[in-house]
Amino acid sequence: MRLLEATTIEGASGHHYPIKMYPADMRFNDFIAGVYILFAGDRTLFAGHSDNIDLVLQKKQVANNVPELSTIGLIRMGNPDKRQAILDDLALAPELSEI
Repeated sequence: MRLLEATTIEGASGHHYPIKMYPADMRFNDFIAGVYILFAGDRTLFAGHSDNIDLVLQKKQVANNVPELSTIGLIRMGNPDKRQAILDDLALAPELSEI
C-alpha cells in the first residue's frame, strides 16, 4: 500500500488516534477493517467505517465520483463497536450517502 503519511488525529476526548494517509486512488487489500476518512485538502468530505474498506470505496466508486478527493485516511480497527466509538469521538459527522 502506498503510504503518504502516518500521523495522528485528535478526538473530542483529547485522545489521539493513529491514522495513515493514502492517495485518493488507493486500492486496499481485501478485508481491511477500520475507520476511513475522505479528505479534500484539509476538509473532511466523508467519514465511515467498514469490515472491508476497499469494497466500500470501490462500490461507491469514490475515486471517480468525488473529483475533489485528495487523500484517504485509515484508522485500522477490527471491532465495529470501537470503530463507531472512534467516529463518534472524532465528531466528523459527514455521512454523505450520495457519495
